[in-house]
Amino acid sequence: MASFREFSRTESWGSEAWKALCKVRETTPLVQCITNFISMHIMANSLLADGASPAMVHAVEEILEFTSLSSALCINIGILSPDWIFSMKAAAIRANECQKPWVLDPVGVGATRFTTEKCIELINLKPCVIRWNVSEIMAVVGASIAPTKNAPFVISSDGWLLGWLVPLYPA
Repeated sequence: MASFREFSRTESWGSEAWKALCKVRETTPLVQCITNFISMHIMANSLLADGASPAMVHAVEEILEFTSLSSALCINIGILSPDWIFSMKAAAIRANECQKPWVLDPVGVGATRFTTEKCIELINLKPCVIRWNVSEIMAVVGASIAPTKNAPFVISSDGWLLGWLVPLYPA
């Protein structure tokens, strides 16, 4: 399968996407989802349709064990509470320890200082992918840099993030 750089330079992105979907369907990965109650069924059904096996496991008591068993992790911060935040952080740390990919979906970041702070804490745990829109990017960048600095990313006129001007995780 092509890397992202190769993927974005080729005319065959559709065939590469199809190969990736076929691989998911062949391997039926167990994907742990820590997501809000509103989107649980949507997330589960989407993963099932793609051929994955979703598990909506967020209980503090089983996070470490279950994250170790899963193939991947998806964290959606749509609804936050102390137990859920603890579970999200513990799962992200365990996924990194086990070298498993994890995705952060920063739903609602920027709505409150609390949500934004917790999102930045999760970003600092280095997800493999952050699934966000332009307003979420702007909220996090605005909370992360001095107000007099320019935003360290380029957005195209149609709202696509074109690239970071500075590394997300400087060496």
